Amino acid sequence: MRTQFVRRTAAAFAGVALAAAGLGVAGALQANAATTTTTASASIAAKSITIKSDKTTAKAWTKVSFTGKTSGIAKNTVVQVQRLQNGKWVNFPATTKVTSRATYSVWVQSGRVGVNKFRVVAANTASAPVSVTITK
Repeated sequence: MRTQFVRRTAAAFAGVALAAAGLGVAGALQANAATTTTTASASIAAKSITIKSDKTTAKAWTKVSFTGKTSGIAKNTVVQVQRLQNGKWVNFPATTKVTSRATYSVWVQSGRVGVNKFRVVAANTASAPVSVTITK
C-alpha cells in the first residue's frame, strides 16, 4: 500500500512538472511568434519617388521633361506634378502614370519667369524638389 502511495505521488509530481514545462514552452513560442509578426510588418517596403529634369534652364513655354523611378508604388498609380507657389505646393496641370517598370515620364511648360521649383507626388509620397529657371 505504501509503495502504491509513493508511486502515485511521484506520478502526480511528474505530471505537474511536465505541465509547467509545457506552459513555459508555449509561452516562449507565443513570444517568438509576436516577435516574428512585428519583424514581418517592419520589413514592408517604404514608398519612394525620384525626379530628374532634362533642363535646369529653359525659355518660357518650352517643354521641360521630368523622369523618375518609384519604389513600393503600384503600376498605373497617378503621378501628379506640383509647383511651389507662395510657400505652398500647388498641383500643376500635368499628370502621368507609373509604368510596369516602376518609372514615369511627364513634361511641363511654364511661362513664370524665374526659378520654378517642381516635385511629383504619387500614393501620398512626394519627391525631393527640382529647380528649373525659366527665362524670357
